[in-house]
Amino acid sequence: MNLFTYYRIAFVLSFIILMAGSVFKVTHMEVGFLNGNHLITAGLLSSVFYIALAYFMIFKSKKMPAGEKLIWVICFALGFIVNVGFISFATALVFFFVGPKRLFFSNKENI
Repeated sequence: MNLFTYYRIAFVLSFIILMAGSVFKVTHMEVGFLNGNHLITAGLLSSVFYIALAYFMIFKSKKMPAGEKLIWVICFALGFIVNVGFISFATALVFFFVGPKRLFFSNKENI
């Protein structure tokens, strides 16, 4: 499997864990030692994994222009550092769908 497949798996798992944690938190539900706080913490820690994979793929790409690399890095970092989950999630979702095309193919190859 290539790195982008690992990115997609990590992103989906992180999303599922965060959504389950949110539901647990809102409903005050606990299953054994799992509660909303633990699941949300695990989801945020797993977010670090897919963000690190995205950074690695962005910096490794020879097809993506430097300006676009900077924009991706700023968007991922801004969402994670400022702790605004929507910015990070929106960036990751766009990268989920657009990433392979921008990372591995240039406009000249598509002509």
